[in-house]
Amino acid sequence: MRILFYIFIPFVFTACAPKELLIKTQYQEVKIPIKCPLKLPLKPFDKGDLESAKQISSYYLEVENIAKQCTGDNK
Repeated sequence: MRILFYIFIPFVFTACAPKELLIKTQYQEVKIPIKCPLKLPLKPFDKGDLESAKQISSYYLEVENIAKQCTGDNK
């Protein structure tokens, strides 16, 4: 009976041992928003015809180019 007791006690204490804490440091790039100094053009009014659709599409292309200039993505 004593032999079983001496064999059983180490298993009891190892089961209660705290787990090792693993600390991982993970670095991430943090992007900081900046104010864009460029001005946006006035958006044309949609009249429902082909000419206003062309004006709106050119407006969106111009706004996209301005956004690329602000982010530094001039490809």
